[in-house]
Amino acid sequence: MCRLLGFSVKGEVDHKALKSLIDAARNDVFSRYLNHPHGWGISAIIYRDNKPRVLHFKSPIPIYDDPTFYDIASLLKGDRVIGMIHVRRAGKGFLLGVRHNHPYHVRTKNLDIYFAHNGSISRKAFEDPNYPSTDSYLFLQEIIKNIDRNNLDVKRAYEETIIKLSEFSVTLNSILLSLSNEDVSLLVGHYYNKNKMRDVEDYYKMYRYENYVFSSTVMYYYGVKGEELRQGSVIEI
Repeated sequence: MCRLLGFSVKGEVDHKALKSLIDAARNDVFSRYLNHPHGWGISAIIYRDNKPRVLHFKSPIPIYDDPTFYDIASLLKGDRVIGMIHVRRAGKGFLLGVRHNHPYHVRTKNLDIYFAHNGSISRKAFEDPNYPSTDSYLFLQEIIKNIDRNNLDVKRAYEETIIKLSEFSVTLNSILLSLSNEDVSLLVGHYYNKNKMRDVEDYYKMYRYENYVFSSTVMYYYGVKGEELRQGSVIEI
């Protein structure tokens, strides 16, 4: 299981929000596993002078031990900054290494899509359960199928995929960043299955505070009172 931080801000991403993600990765007060040591990744679109810059970076080093994070974080300022950061804890027997860190990037039609997921999904949910990648990557591929095969827009494709995968999942908490030409959007999906929880329920909740969205532990360290996201929803930040 993992932790997520999403943002869509003018100026600079709040340093306290970034520090809260690091603290959550180092010591997760809601999880029996305590930390998230299997690397981190970021995808962001940074607008300056009405022109987008794409930032996409992954590291196999825990975010709380990686000085590169601070170099990357210094870039998160501009006329508008929209994106996500993901810190990973892989389950036992799961694929490790920077290739399997989130966010993932794919291109379909005229879209670049970046995607990060917190949770686990049974392989029974997928057409090719033996595909050599994570369940999170297969989650993204299901969204892409809905865009390509069923000609759905990104938000609808995301919503339909959550409905399809929900019965096979512990949680589908996730963030999707899409860039089309110079149009950008940040979507957040929230779902957890109360019958399959392995930690306290608070661990699985996600919240929104102003132009930020985050996992519960991040809010704990941030010290703000966010609005809990509605189960099964996909919202735009």
